[in-house]
Amino acid sequence: MSVEKAHTTIQNRIGGPQRLTFPEDWENSKSWKRAQTAPAECGSATAAEFDVLMGYTDSDELAHHRVLFTLLDGSLRAECPCDGYHYRDWCAHVAYLWWRWVRSDLAVTDLSTEQKHLSPPWWLSVTDREVGGCS
Repeated sequence: MSVEKAHTTIQNRIGGPQRLTFPEDWENSKSWKRAQTAPAECGSATAAEFDVLMGYTDSDELAHHRVLFTLLDGSLRAECPCDGYHYRDWCAHVAYLWWRWVRSDLAVTDLSTEQKHLSPPWWLSVTDREVGGCS
C-alpha cells in the first residue's frame, strides 16, 4: 500500500486511530517487559502497519498481529487487534515497536510528509512525558 493510500485509508476511518498514550507505570508493565524479553520479529506490512510475531516467555509459539504504528498529523498513531490493546490501549506488540524505534531499529513512516523516521523525531510528544523509554 502506498503512503498516500495509507494516509487516505486512515483518515477516512470512523473512530480512530487514536494517538498513542502511555499508561501509568508503563515502564514497569508486563507488556513493556514482554516487549523487551520475549522472542519477537517484525516487518513492514504497509506504509502504516507492521506484522509483529511475538512469543510468550513460557512457549516457543509465535503469535501474529498486524499493528498500526505510524505518524499522522504530528502524532504517533498506534492500534493493535489483540485483547491487551483492546482493554488497556497498550500491549506488548505496540511496546515492542516502540522499543525498536527508540533504539533506531525501525523505520516509521510519517503519512503526512511521507518521511521515514529511524527514531522518534525531536518534536514528538506523547502525553507530555519523556518518551525515550530506554530503561
